[in-house]
Amino acid sequence: MVYRFKVWFENNDEVIRWLDIKPSQTFLDFHNAIQDAIGFDKKELASFYISDGKWKRMFEIMLEDMTDGDENEDALPVVTMNQAKLRDYINDPHQRFIYVTDYLANWTLLIELLSIEESSKDLIYPRLFRSEGKAPRQREDSKFKMLDDNEFDALAAKILASKGIQNELTQEFSELETDATDEDDDDEFGVDDEMEDDLGYEDEIRE
Repeated sequence: MVYRFKVWFENNDEVIRWLDIKPSQTFLDFHNAIQDAIGFDKKELASFYISDGKWKRMFEIMLEDMTDGDENEDALPVVTMNQAKLRDYINDPHQRFIYVTDYLANWTLLIELLSIEESSKDLIYPRLFRSEGKAPRQREDSKFKMLDDNEFDALAAKILASKGIQNELTQEFSELETDATDEDDDDEFGVDDEMEDDLGYEDEIRE
């Protein structure tokens, strides 16, 4: 048999994924399947939280142990995704989990068990059963986000336009600089060297 889960973004319930996964598979398998289903790159930390019927976080299953070996008698035991199998944390016909990835961006998805289905020997699990809605970019506010074709063309047009303006300004500055150099050739009375020769100023100085 396989569990069929409905997975959707907490702040956008129009983006939904339905995933099938075997009870014997781990939360790490589930994590990877969710990341693939929403187009994320699996480079960020993440956690599952066992939830009650009111979406209250009860117990955390981490991607990696972040406790640095600190021991606290009152603390709950650390469980990582590769250690935890789905079947050990399903105790409700509509079991709920909360999945958080990229703690800075705090992407949060809600997960609910919908049904238990027959597995197929011809299929590889976990698998995406159904998809609805376009997932947001993982790093929407990143300065280094990938651009689609339209965004790239718009950016290229802006760069070319700015270069054109820069070339025009450079040409105008060069022309102004040339004019200023020509004016410097005149003496304080507005007479250039050629006019001095015509007027015989040099001859007067020799006398």
